[in-house]
Amino acid sequence: MVRNAVLLLTCASLGACSIVVEKDSAAGANKPQVTEADYQRAEMYLPKNVKNMVRNLAVEPNWIGKGNHFWFSEKDKAGNQSYYKVIPESGTVAPLFDHQKVKASLSHDDKDNFSLAIQEVDLTANSLAISYQKQTYTCDLKVSSCQKTDKDTDEKPAYSSPDGKYSLSMKDWNIYLTDNASKETVQLTFDGTEGYPYAVRNESPKRSYAKGPGSTEPRLSVYWAPNSKTVLTHRMNREKVGKLHLIQASHEDGLRPRLYSYYYPLAGDKHTPEGDIISVDVASKKVTKVAAPKLLQTYYGGPIWGWWEDNNRFYFYEQARAKKRMSFHEYNPENHKVRLVVEDTSEQFIDPWAQDAWVLPESDEIIWTSQRDGNQQYYLYELSTGKLKNKITQCQCYVRVYRALDKEKRELYFEASGGIDGRDPYFRHLYKVNLDGTNQQLLTPEPLEHSTRISPDFNYFVDIASDAQTVPATKLRSTIDGKVITTLGTPDVTELMATGWQPPEPFEVLADDGKTKLYGLMYKPSNFDANKQYPVIDATYTGPHGFFTPKSFWTYFQQAQSLAELGFVVIKMDGRGTSKRDRDFHLVAYKNLAGGVDDHVDAIKSLASKHSYLDVNRVGIFGFSAGGYDTAQAMFRHADFFKVGVAASGNHDFRTDKTGWNETWLGYPVAKHWDEQTNLNPESVAKLKGKLLLAHGELDDNVNPAATIQLVDKLIQANKDFDLMIYPNLDHFLNDSDYFIRKRWDYFVEHLLGAEPVKEYQFQLNK
Repeated sequence: MVRNAVLLLTCASLGACSIVVEKDSAAGANKPQVTEADYQRAEMYLPKNVKNMVRNLAVEPNWIGKGNHFWFSEKDKAGNQSYYKVIPESGTVAPLFDHQKVKASLSHDDKDNFSLAIQEVDLTANSLAISYQKQTYTCDLKVSSCQKTDKDTDEKPAYSSPDGKYSLSMKDWNIYLTDNASKETVQLTFDGTEGYPYAVRNESPKRSYAKGPGSTEPRLSVYWAPNSKTVLTHRMNREKVGKLHLIQASHEDGLRPRLYSYYYPLAGDKHTPEGDIISVDVASKKVTKVAAPKLLQTYYGGPIWGWWEDNNRFYFYEQARAKKRMSFHEYNPENHKVRLVVEDTSEQFIDPWAQDAWVLPESDEIIWTSQRDGNQQYYLYELSTGKLKNKITQCQCYVRVYRALDKEKRELYFEASGGIDGRDPYFRHLYKVNLDGTNQQLLTPEPLEHSTRISPDFNYFVDIASDAQTVPATKLRSTIDGKVITTLGTPDVTELMATGWQPPEPFEVLADDGKTKLYGLMYKPSNFDANKQYPVIDATYTGPHGFFTPKSFWTYFQQAQSLAELGFVVIKMDGRGTSKRDRDFHLVAYKNLAGGVDDHVDAIKSLASKHSYLDVNRVGIFGFSAGGYDTAQAMFRHADFFKVGVAASGNHDFRTDKTGWNETWLGYPVAKHWDEQTNLNPESVAKLKGKLLLAHGELDDNVNPAATIQLVDKLIQANKDFDLMIYPNLDHFLNDSDYFIRKRWDYFVEHLLGAEPVKEYQFQLNK
């Protein structure tokens, strides 16, 4: 029997009733206290609330014509927009028009926000085309006066040709061609079925949630040639492809649950959807099944991943299963021939989130990305022969973004990260280089995250630069040498700063190999006291398709800061296996997704050895989707380290999730390592020691709720205590739910901080 103690019976909504032993008031005097004011501060820093405290962080240029003039807009605290034009040659910034005169000509009511949808600006003709309150206007910029224009009621049907004369449609799984003028419709195919249809994409059920199953028309994949003579679509064989199902238990149409069934190829399945390219000659109405490779469809959408060029040739990708090969092909509608242009292969994977191509038919060339030398780089090939001409980019960097190509000067503008000693390897910088690989030049040398826009005449660029602690500055710069012409815009963060908000603290640590640098952020409470000790929470997501620690000032828009306000230090970092660094760094994840949090453990221990305010004996973890998998895996794999975890929307066995993402990193066919990676492994589940909350939306169309329920089954079989929340009418993104956010706060406050949560805290802001 416990002396001087009170037995409390608690029946939290998270799970079954339990007996809690609470020490007497004297012994509980040292118990951490969390107040309603703390919860209010945490609510204030939620992303949806802080977004209203900042304005005009970046100038987004709207280029006028093919020159270098542009306009941009800014918003004041009341939500009113102001519009400005920029003349780069003189570096001048001036109002695009007289706002008061335009407001008067539009009969604007000052009680309403002033906001225009600008459709076209012609500075030569001094004209402006806009829409305002669902009405279109033409404005004279000389006098800043606007006149109503007749609305264009002659709207083209969906899937119309570029010249507007024809449109493609689908009925009963077959395709039809309609003359838009005469409305005459011709049936083109007759053998389409639900399991082997024409044109339709594999649809997410999400579009039907509001009105119920079957309430929306299927969307089509239709590709018109620029000359309107040919239209491409597909026929997709899904006859042997499995379906998933969702139950909507609560809705407005009564008490009987709704059932949504949809095609969804799971990782490891023997059969996935395969598509044939179908070509239609508009003049003859002839339908041709193109002699091309079978095109895999591994998630939602259609199987064709491609586009037409101005030479009226169609270019498309074909990928092998598990992305061990990716090839690029050209289709000629004149003879229906398909030609392989270029391909890359790998014993592990080609990263589809990084792969890209740009076709230059006028010079018979193609720009192709590849990681063959250990970094993501650009290569130049001859389009007609597929012969490699040269490597374009010349740095130990990771090419990130194609920005522009000056075809006359044959200069390529691109953003890349890495390759600069002593600098965060994720910071992007703008470069230009000749297509033959000569004269590569760094245009934004500042150690910041740069996001750039190139003018249509290639003479200037707009540079938006910041880091996690630096307010963005937008500058107009010259493409000759990167020289700054002028600073643009008026970023306003005064409201955010007035709350006491502090930016997160960047850190770098070494991985356990003793040489690889890892980078992350520490989010601290705004009332942080270095003399105290704080529990640590790892905000995890280790998906190899990207990296996830913010590098710009937009890091303010994170759940991490909100959670930190309750008395934690929250860690966000990218360990080995994530993307956008060198190939060896990325390959750590191959067949090793379960090890994604290992670097996080080492990093937290390393940080705690340097900072006495970090309590390495009280560490929690949370994440969603792949981060939900990480969270549960961490609670099993590092059971003595992580004391509390909240796993949302987790793909707890990779065979319960989409084909493309999972097979890319784990390979195909399924082998022993798949069983070793699963969270459903009884030996792993048996290791759980800490407090684990599982959460899933009942209408999750990305990772089916079965993934979490199957883990629940294993936990029950292992006789493990855990908590579970299933959220009615929510999909994959539970952060949209105030209730889920509050329960996550409560869970860490109670079980990691050791304090009493604020009972049934009510969110008040942004209602």
